[in-house]
Amino acid sequence: MLGFIYRLTRQFELEHGIRPNLLYLNHFHAEHLKSAFDEDYSMAQIRDVLGMEVIIENDIVHPRMAWAQAAEKAVAF
Repeated sequence: MLGFIYRLTRQFELEHGIRPNLLYLNHFHAEHLKSAFDEDYSMAQIRDVLGMEVIIENDIVHPRMAWAQAAEKAVAF
């Protein structure tokens, strides 16, 4: 699953010139993704490793990427 996500990310970057910050998955995809990490990893830690928010919806057929300004996290100065 990680290899697939990497390919999606790379394809998105080449097509749009920006790194995606949203990953859309269904519950099956999310469980498959979690199995690629140690069982101690939380979904929040996986999001940090991926560098993007993960949106889990039941009607997602294929994982997909997007970019949204609202997904960017605010940095305190």
